[in-house]
Amino acid sequence: MNWSKRLKILSVLLAAALLFLGWRQYDRRFTTERWAETDISQRGKLVDSLLEQYGGLEGMTRAEVEELLGADTNGMQVREAYHPDGTRERIPALVYAAGGRSWTGFPEYLVISLENDRVVDVRVIVD
Repeated sequence: MNWSKRLKILSVLLAAALLFLGWRQYDRRFTTERWAETDISQRGKLVDSLLEQYGGLEGMTRAEVEELLGADTNGMQVREAYHPDGTRERIPALVYAAGGRSWTGFPEYLVISLENDRVVDVRVIVD
């Protein structure tokens, strides 16, 4: 094979790789519509983009989060926080199924902790 054919093949392969990577990044970009249309088991691919675009969601109101993501998985829930002195605190939380990120095969959830109806903490938890 001569040099020009090798260069053409390499160019085609490089273009295909760039298109694939571009599509993959686009496919992982959060929008409210994409979140609503994506199967719950695949929403995890949108979580990083969501948190990046909205500054980790911290400071947003519950209404703003529900406008972005819809109602949470099972209605208002509570997350328990344990303190070093042995006490525990029950923190209101919104919980969204966000599977599709982990290779472990266990379900993942986006847990958004609230205080005075404002987001104070966001975590992805593997159950």
